[in-house]
Amino acid sequence: MTTKTIAPQGVYNGFARRRNAIALGTLFLTAVYWAACYALKESGSYLRPAEEFCVNSENELCSRPDLFAFQIGSGVAIFYCGVMGISTWHRSVHRDLPSTPEGRLFGYLAESELLAAANFTFQVWDFFVSLMIPEHATAVFLLHHVAAALVSWFSLSYQVLHYYGVFFLGCSEVSSIFLLFIDLGRYFPPTTGSPFDLLISICQPAFLITFGWYRIVLWWKVSILLWKDVIYVLKTGKAEELRPGKSFCLYIYLFLNVVLGLLQIFWFGIILRAAYEVVRG
Repeated sequence: MTTKTIAPQGVYNGFARRRNAIALGTLFLTAVYWAACYALKESGSYLRPAEEFCVNSENELCSRPDLFAFQIGSGVAIFYCGVMGISTWHRSVHRDLPSTPEGRLFGYLAESELLAAANFTFQVWDFFVSLMIPEHATAVFLLHHVAAALVSWFSLSYQVLHYYGVFFLGCSEVSSIFLLFIDLGRYFPPTTGSPFDLLISICQPAFLITFGWYRIVLWWKVSILLWKDVIYVLKTGKAEELRPGKSFCLYIYLFLNVVLGLLQIFWFGIILRAAYEVVRG
């Protein structure tokens, strides 16, 4: 069992501690992506993309190994973060961190540090790979990657928000596990009645439920507690006492919490409209 502790400023820089793992993780995801791209470079005959993803390919066999490879690389990172997040949130974070504002904001949890390192690795990798894929290189998605990487970096470098990091960097990715398969089916439409078609039909309601629970209901419930804790440590001076000169990252975290929370609501509205269209037929 992890010792309940509040890590004092200056114990170590978590980013420096995990930099080798971050570098290796980035190289691994990149290797997976390019290996998949190479293996599937002539896959048009058996992995036909949807017509909307076959621009300028009227007279040739369309192949989009980049879209498939991206899902594989993303899947590795998202599955790790989602499983680590949900297992830690429902198993140890409430047990191993002090149930106080100081404990939730400045307590140390090894699992949270690993999550922050993994999420930072994924977001940075995702950002640069997305620049090469038109379907992913949108301003909203790129800014989302920057915001998520920034809060991960704060958590690592200043040893803050380990309690909240488990939820926002881990549990929030659970719905994305199902989205991976849904997007894969959108890029490469399955044959009706095939096993993959059945898998997607299962993932669609699972995605709706997990997104609504973790990214809407629990997101705002946890966010309210976050705001109360941050306001308390700022008013009492505990923030400067435990992390001298680092209080600014709490303000940035609150700002990004609201921005990303509103973005979840916007996306959930799109998801509900799509679900309504499917049910209506």
